[in-house]
Amino acid sequence: MLMTATYPEKKNLYRLPYSLNDNPIGWIEATDICNIKCKGCYRLIMGEGHKPLEQIKEEILFLRKWRNCDNITLAGGEPILHPDIAEIVSFISGMGMKSVILTNGLALNDDKLKEMKKAGLLGFSFHIDITQTRPEFKKEKIKSELDLNDLRLSYAKMLQKFGFYAHFGITVTSENLKEVPELIRWAKDNILLINGISLIIYRGLPVMPGVNYYAKGQKVDMDLGTLGYTVDKEEFNQIYVKAQDVYAVIKEHFPDYEAMGYLGGTADHTSFKWLWGSLFVNTKGKTFGALGRKTLELAQTVYHFTHGTYLVYPKKRIGKIVFIMSLVDPIVRKALWKFLKYCIVNPLRFFYPMKSLGIGMVQAPDLLEDGRIDMCDDCPDMCVFEGKLVNSCRLDECRIYGDLLQIQVEDNALSKEKPVIEETEIEY
Repeated sequence: MLMTATYPEKKNLYRLPYSLNDNPIGWIEATDICNIKCKGCYRLIMGEGHKPLEQIKEEILFLRKWRNCDNITLAGGEPILHPDIAEIVSFISGMGMKSVILTNGLALNDDKLKEMKKAGLLGFSFHIDITQTRPEFKKEKIKSELDLNDLRLSYAKMLQKFGFYAHFGITVTSENLKEVPELIRWAKDNILLINGISLIIYRGLPVMPGVNYYAKGQKVDMDLGTLGYTVDKEEFNQIYVKAQDVYAVIKEHFPDYEAMGYLGGTADHTSFKWLWGSLFVNTKGKTFGALGRKTLELAQTVYHFTHGTYLVYPKKRIGKIVFIMSLVDPIVRKALWKFLKYCIVNPLRFFYPMKSLGIGMVQAPDLLEDGRIDMCDDCPDMCVFEGKLVNSCRLDECRIYGDLLQIQVEDNALSKEKPVIEETEIEY
C-alpha cells in the first residue's frame, strides 16, 4: 500500500512553556566513568571519575534555585556506578523533587533496585540499542533492534517488581529508522511494563576542510575523537534524519499516534528539537488514539498552578479517566469514539486495562550551513559547569576548551544535497 508521508505542523501543537529559569528538568553529570561505549556519545572518559558527593549536592541546590525543577535526571557516564548514588537520590527526594536515572542497565540488580526504591527514585530510562558495545553482544549475533527486545524486556520486568517508572530509548540513525515502528510495537505489546519510548536522533560535528573551530576567540585543533560526537565528511553527509521524519514513520504504522507538544530550535524556525506524543493502548494491544495539545496545556498549567513547577515524568499512569478530556480536547474525543465503538461489539472490553504510551523525539544540535548551531530552544537538559548553566550535550566542549565552541564555515563547505523525504510516496 502507498501512503503519503505525514509531518507535524506547529500550529497544531502546544509549545512547551519552558524557559531558562522555569524548566522541569535539572541534569546532573554524576560521573564520566562508563562500562560500555555508545556511538555519538556526548561524554568522554577524561579521568575525572566520580564527582564528589558534596559537589553534586551543591549542583542540585543550584538547579532547584535557578531551574525550578520538578525532576533531577542523573546521568554520566553510568550513574549507577557512583558509590553514593543512593545518597544522591535520597537528597533529591528530600528536596521534594523526583529523580530519574539514565542507564545502560549493566550494573543493575535486585539489591541496587531495593536501595534505589528506599531512596525515593521514580524510575529509569534505559539506553539499549545496536550502536552500543555491550557484553551481551558477544553471546549472540545482534543484527537489528528487534534482537534486543528480550534484553529490554528483562529490565522492564526487573523494574516492575519494585514499581519503578520504565522508559527505553535508542539512538536513531538513517540505518535503523525503519526499525522504529517495531520498537514501538514491542512497547505497545508490553504496555503494562513500559511507560515511554525516547528516540534520540543521531548528530555529529564534522572534522573536514573548510570547517574551523574556535574557543574563547582562539582557533582549536579538532580531530576525530577529540569529542565523542565528531564525524568525518562522509558520515556528516549521511546525517539527515530529522524529528519530522521519525514522526512520519511512526504515523504511517500507527495512525492513532499524535504529537501534542514541542520545543523548536534556536536558529532554524522549522526545526522540532523536542517532539512529544502518545498512544492509548489496552492490554490486548489495541490502539485508540492519543492526547492532544489541549490536554497537555491544561496539565502543565494546572500542575504549575498547584505545584509551582512544570510537569515531567508523571508519578501515575494515565488510564481511561483521561477520556474526560474529550470535553475540551478533540484529539481525545476522537479516541473516545473509537473506544466506544470497540466496546459496543463486546462490553467486556471496557474492563481491559488501558494506558498511555509516551513517545518522544529529540533532535540533537544541528550544524547549519552558515556555521550556526541550532540548539533546543529553552533546553530541558541543562547542567552546571563552573557555576553556569550549559547544555549537557555540549558539556565536553566546556570540559576540554573551557567554553562552548564557535564554528566558522568557509563558503559551501557544508553544502550537500539532502535526500528528498518530504511528500514522497512510501511503500510498506
